[in-house]
Amino acid sequence: MNCWGFTPDYFEYSEQAFRLFLAEHGQELKSESYIPSLVNQLITSGKATCQVLDTTAKWFGVTYIEDRPQVVMKINRLIKEGVYPAKLF
Repeated sequence: MNCWGFTPDYFEYSEQAFRLFLAEHGQELKSESYIPSLVNQLITSGKATCQVLDTTAKWFGVTYIEDRPQVVMKINRLIKEGVYPAKLF
């Protein structure tokens, strides 16, 4: 699981990169523009650095509709344990 935090200058780079991506791959139905690829390009070109922060937290996500019941159950368990507040937002 990745959670990214960026400084404002990243968005200038990402806008340029996304425009190029659309020009080259915009008509391809299954094409994807990957954030880690752009971050890697910025690091290797010396335009950016990246710091990785470790956590002991367990992560889970929803990729498919079938994932939802398990995620709801896990979030409710974390709420009952006091890890998350009952009203997240």
